[in-house]
Amino acid sequence: MSDSSIHIDYFEALAKLTRSQKVELKDFSEAVEEVIQTAIETLKIASINLWLVDKEKNKIKCVAHSQQKNISVTNTNLDNDRMPIYFEKMKEGKLIVSDNVYQDERLKELVYIYFEPNSISSMIDMPIHIEGELKAILCCNHSGEPRKWQIREQQFVLAIGNIIALLLEIWEHKEAEQCLIHNDNLLRGINSCIFQLFTNPNFQDGLDTTVSTIGKATKTDRVFIFQNFLDEKKQQCCKIIHEWTSQPQYKQIHKSEWQNVNYSITGLERWRNQLEEGKGVKNIANKLTSFDEYFLWSKHAKSTLIVPIFVNEKEFWGFIGLEDCAGKHIWTLTEESFIFNLAITIGGILTTQHVENLLKEKNDQLKKTNDELDQFAYSVSHDLRAPLTSVMGILQLLKTDIANVVNVQMYLQLISKSVIRLDNYIREVLSISRNSRTIIENEKINFEEIVEEIKEDLAYLDEFKEVRIELNINLQKEETIFRSDRIRVKAIFDNLISNAIRYHNPYQEGSFVNITVHINENEARINITDNGLGISKNHIAHIFDMFYRANDQKMGSGLGLYIVKETILKLKGTIEIDSVPNEGTIFHIVLPNRK
Repeated sequence: MSDSSIHIDYFEALAKLTRSQKVELKDFSEAVEEVIQTAIETLKIASINLWLVDKEKNKIKCVAHSQQKNISVTNTNLDNDRMPIYFEKMKEGKLIVSDNVYQDERLKELVYIYFEPNSISSMIDMPIHIEGELKAILCCNHSGEPRKWQIREQQFVLAIGNIIALLLEIWEHKEAEQCLIHNDNLLRGINSCIFQLFTNPNFQDGLDTTVSTIGKATKTDRVFIFQNFLDEKKQQCCKIIHEWTSQPQYKQIHKSEWQNVNYSITGLERWRNQLEEGKGVKNIANKLTSFDEYFLWSKHAKSTLIVPIFVNEKEFWGFIGLEDCAGKHIWTLTEESFIFNLAITIGGILTTQHVENLLKEKNDQLKKTNDELDQFAYSVSHDLRAPLTSVMGILQLLKTDIANVVNVQMYLQLISKSVIRLDNYIREVLSISRNSRTIIENEKINFEEIVEEIKEDLAYLDEFKEVRIELNINLQKEETIFRSDRIRVKAIFDNLISNAIRYHNPYQEGSFVNITVHINENEARINITDNGLGISKNHIAHIFDMFYRANDQKMGSGLGLYIVKETILKLKGTIEIDSVPNEGTIFHIVLPNRK
């Protein structure tokens, strides 16, 4: 073939590229493939590769190639540190033309890592610079017998390199423009989320809107929020509480396995430790461990970004995460920064809510205390004076009837009852004070001992001998020990047993109080059952109120059940009641084991 025909071939190839619609850069990779394919057909060589320079990682990566023979290096990385001489030549911006690569000192670093594995004998390498910086290298590779490169071939390679340089520059500008648009949309989305979170009266609705807005702004497939909690065994777990997904992804929030994700069992402790340190988890799925993949691949995620949410400055509350199921999203520092700021905002609002709830709780408690103090002052003045007035009246009778021994005995018994009534009332008042002010002790509880002591204390009651008291204790394991505050536990039993005795049914044969205690490692479940007078439904809702009395036929202060309820709440327990008038009452109590 003559030099003139070769020249025409090169001219026509370049003209063809200028007319190509693909080279209009609708898609950078398609445009580069078109240029390289045209160049390889025109030069009639084995392959042409385009290597992009990664300055951060100090590597070059092959992003495009075309081949006629068995040469393929697509997605291959070459470390710059292994080729310092070659890279210095490329940085100089000069074309490297080598008729025999094995005899070229400039290329000796590439012999074993590139030329021999790919059977390359000759090559032309062109550095592509944009604004004075090395951005890419165009490698034209020949295999077989060494090839003498013609001047026009070298000029053609220069022209191809300049076309690629232009495409690369346009692509970088478009990427930067798209990045600015993306960041602007993301910033608008973040601002919208923050506005919703601060203005929506329902914070949970605001979080629902947030995950949706962030998903659309970042063009990801799933956004979720997980909250941490401790399970029954006090192990660290988390659960999904908000989720948004794009079509056709399916939501996972309704699946039971995502309502109790144990960090240890799932192997995600590494994530937890990293998040707890304030660091994000940012990766693509094929670089994660098998445990991480359990968490991600089961939801078809290919890349993820997870950032922690903290409340009260240092308490790791949970995390917000984004996942891409369509492709391996490379999360930018800008995206990561925006999501971190959103997480800080969510944590700040949660902290504020926590403080507001504490203030409300304290205010409610203060109002309750003030109301009770008003009622307490009135009731105390009345209930303390009543037995004292009775004693004073009886003493006046004694003065006028001192000679009658029988009457004196009767008067002394009446005085005794009034004094006992006064003593009980004072004890109840002291019990209320003690329960609200003293710390909770952690002691081994012997229920048999407590019940026996209560029997001895209540033996003075007239009705005591008419009621049978029985105790049954069931242990989950023989060695199980129940620990709590002994004084408070005794106060609960004392008030409930004494009430059962006082309000037994005098017309019922075989009056009883049956106490059953089921103890396991976590709690004690206590049932106190009697067959006494019972309580009607209209009184049930108020029986735990201070000074409330459901039965006016019996003497009492109305403090007993109030003390029971407040004491149980202090111990973080619960109490429920079942009662049928004239049949009896059952109190169901659960007390935590302070082991």
